[in-house]
Amino acid sequence: MLIIDLRRLNEAPVEVDGEIASDDPLWSESGLELASPLVVRARADGSASRGVWVRGQMSARVRSACRRCLENLELDVSEGFAVLFDATTSEDEGDLELYGFDPRSEELDLRVPLAERMMLVVPSYALCRESCAGLCDRCGANLNEGDCGCPPASSDSRWGPLQDLRSKTRE
Repeated sequence: MLIIDLRRLNEAPVEVDGEIASDDPLWSESGLELASPLVVRARADGSASRGVWVRGQMSARVRSACRRCLENLELDVSEGFAVLFDATTSEDEGDLELYGFDPRSEELDLRVPLAERMMLVVPSYALCRESCAGLCDRCGANLNEGDCGCPPASSDSRWGPLQDLRSKTRE
């Protein structure tokens, strides 16, 4: 469970282990498609009056598409985090690592801040592999599967001097 009991936190640091399911409504507008739950292991220190530090590790498997060939792939994403919950900060003022909360509350829910962090750490432009050849810009064939047979593009003669220079640098 990703909820911290603030009453227990006043006595000693609290270990937090939990997950956010891959089909949780929290992900519905995130643009992420999780192939596994977001697993979180963390430790919370502090108090409602002084602020609460939550530090830990989160990981999940995310579905994406290769930016070059558009093939489906799954990425393992793992990230350490440190988040401060401060009673003097309102929810509207919070930034990426600072969140507000009501100091009179008895619990602190970590789900939204951790989902936000996950959205930021997933690569925007995933590759199936570094050597991915992508798609043919004429016929759309996946060039990882072989040559598509399209004739070479005719080049504009104005680019000739630059092509000569490029040839010389490869020699």
